[in-house]
Parts: sequence; C-alpha cells; structure tokens
Amino acid sequence: MESNSHAKHSLPHSPLPSTLLRLAFVLALIVVLNIGVSWLIKNLELQFYPSHLQLLEWAVIIGLATYICLMITPFVPGIEIGLALMILLGPAGIVLVYLSTLLALSVAFVIGSHMPAAWLASLLRWLNLSKAGELLLAFDATPTEKRLEFIAQNASKGLLPAVAKRRYLLLAVLINVPGNAIIGGAGGIALLAGLSGLYSFPRYLALMSVAILPGPIIMSLSNSLA
Repeated sequence: MESNSHAKHSLPHSPLPSTLLRLAFVLALIVVLNIGVSWLIKNLELQFYPSHLQLLEWAVIIGLATYICLMITPFVPGIEIGLALMILLGPAGIVLVYLSTLLALSVAFVIGSHMPAAWLASLLRWLNLSKAGELLLAFDATPTEKRLEFIAQNASKGLLPAVAKRRYLLLAVLINVPGNAIIGGAGGIALLAGLSGLYSFPRYLALMSVAILPGPIIMSLSNSLA
C-alpha cells in the first residue's frame, strides 16, 4: 500500500531534458550545415584569369544552380554565392541572381504547398511539442477559406490575428529582415508560406518579385557609383 501511495504521489518524468537535447541536436545540425556551406563556398571560389575564360560560362551555370539549391534549403545561407556572382558579372549577374532568387523562392513555395503537414507535425512531436503538432494538423484539416478564422480563434488575443490579416506584408518583411536564417531563411519562410495555404501563388509570385528587389537595386547603385 505504501509503495502504491508513493507511486501515486510521485511526479511524472519531465520531458524537458529530452526536449532540450533534441533541440540541441537540431541546432547543431543547422550549425554544421552552415559551416559546411561556408567551407564549400570558400573552396569553390575561382580566380578568372584569361586562361580560365573558357570555364566562365560553366562556372556561372554551376554557381547559379548551387545558389538556387541553397536558397531553397531552409536554414542554409546562399546569399554569399549570389553576391559573388553579382560582383563578378556586373549588371548581367545582378539580373541573373534576381531571376534565380525568384525561381528558388517559387520552388520552395510549391514544395511547401505539396508537403504533407504530418511531416512537420512528426518533427514537432519528436521535439516533445505534441500540442503544437496537434494544432498544426488541425490547422491543415481546416478548409483554406477558414484558416484565418482558425488562427483568430486559437491564437493569443491581438497580435497574431492582426498579423495574419497583413500576412503578405509580413512575408515581405521576413524575407528581407537581417538574420532571418534564425527562423529558416528565405527558403524556409517560403516553404512555410506554401504549407500554410494562406497565400495564392500568383499573389505570392508578384509579392516576391518586388520584395527581393532591394538587394539588386543596392548592388546596381554600388556599381554605378564605383
């Protein structure tokens, strides 16, 4: 009887240490990926001397393909390659990087719109965030036209519902805000935008075509003033 009473009054095992350990693993993986990409970029830098001019076309194609892949991948930076191409190729490079960025963010959005929400819910459950996973699945099961209402009902009062109504403006800000790699980078943000079902692709594409202009404009002005 005493042992039963002790069992009844004993506290349940806290999932906090396990959660912290798994979060640390995910963060370590992101850091390793970023270090690996930085190392790859540094070691793939080419010095384009006259004897290498015949390699320039292939180098640009490979550089753009790598840039697009990195931009699509969440939490992985790709802007370094984009900046290198813009500096190397001048105005033509600025246009190419702009179009490549638009393509990468469009592909990430389409991937997100077709990605099962259960995958992300499984990751949340693995991180011991079961309630968040259940909320995500409930959100995914809600008809698209009622998802803003779902957010308003389940979010804290004030901020999130108001932000949801200005979701296109929020998306444009998040794509450009410095340090957005912490919340998934441009590719991760685009993927979640597609997954949410709150954005129509034509409007998303029109928004991104304007939202990513600041970088190319700054580079163009820098070239003209140099």
